Amino acid sequence: MSVSALFERGFRRCRETPLALQGEAQTNAEGYSARFSLELAGDRITQLHFQASPCATLIAYCELIAETLPGARLDIARALTGADLVQKLPGVPAMKRDRAALAAAALHSALAIASLPRSGDSDESRLHLRHPAA
Repeated sequence: MSVSALFERGFRRCRETPLALQGEAQTNAEGYSARFSLELAGDRITQLHFQASPCATLIAYCELIAETLPGARLDIARALTGADLVQKLPGVPAMKRDRAALAAAALHSALAIASLPRSGDSDESRLHLRHPAA
């Protein structure tokens, strides 16, 4: 896997329509930003889309996430760090590796949104029926 190959695929994915569960855009000190959206089936990610600033390295890290996490459980996805991304994509110059932390933060934002109760969800544990005392 190379930065250029991931960038080429990510540049196309970056233009796709966001999915229903969309995280907040995350921005670093240099002004680069990234945002993920996702679809779930139970506790598993079925699809990921992203939008990112036009930085080849940032798009490559976002594409790496988008390609590797579909099918993953939410708890596995939540454990992903910027350091994990740097390790999976060697060859990125040290001065651009901070983009991995930005991509991971954007993913975590979307995962936080996914953890919120959605309208139409039924949580029977919140139903408390009281019967009058006999």
